[in-house]
Amino acid sequence: MTYEEIAEKYGVTKGAVYWQLSAAGQVKQRPDHKRFIPWKVKTEHAHARPAMMLRLLSRKESGDETIPDVKLRMLAKWLREVREADVVVCYDRTMPPNPASPSTGGFYYSKRRPEDGDGLIRVDGESEQKPAVQESKVLDTPGSGQ
Repeated sequence: MTYEEIAEKYGVTKGAVYWQLSAAGQVKQRPDHKRFIPWKVKTEHAHARPAMMLRLLSRKESGDETIPDVKLRMLAKWLREVREADVVVCYDRTMPPNPASPSTGGFYYSKRRPEDGDGLIRVDGESEQKPAVQESKVLDTPGSGQ
């Protein structure tokens, strides 16, 4: 049964059903991807390729063994491309569409700086310098899509 169906059956709200199930430990906890996606991401940016790859990396790093092999290969390829291009993933809610996120914008790639170290993302000052299109084109490969 869905929360809505349970709520209707017992004359309570969907929130009350969730609260009771949560208190009983019967609600699956949502994964926390904040280590790899620390920004408050607009809904329209949530399905950009960098966001999807960062969530996948978060799942892998947390020990999720349910990730299909095809997705693990996609992740490995993306990580290799990011490293070879010597870029980091950045996010700016106002960033227009670009090679990293051609449909919606938001996420973009920026050349790695010494202060980035070995990190994959840049959080502080992520919107200070917008990347040149040339920096991102390396990752804009055919078939890489979103």
